[in-house]
Amino acid sequence: MALNWSSVKSEHVSAAIELLTQRGVSIRQRGGLVVRQRDAALPAKEVLRVAYRLANALPQDAEVKFSSGDGTLNVLRSLGFEADRIDPTTG
Repeated sequence: MALNWSSVKSEHVSAAIELLTQRGVSIRQRGGLVVRQRDAALPAKEVLRVAYRLANALPQDAEVKFSSGDGTLNVLRSLGFEADRIDPTTG
């Protein structure tokens, strides 16, 4: 089943960041995709996964599978968020 990314709005991403921050989620590795908001830097794929669940009224444990990469960064950036790829050699 294809995911409907157009259902995800900036308020869903903000809510996802807030939820993940409250749960103590943070970047666990030196490299990878991150989304930043204020003092938070979180794994971009997990933020987008939670935002998708919120946008589509899915249960918190609903499986949302997608490949991360430039598409993940582009969705987050199009919604006004700072999203980057961190080089593991420089952190």
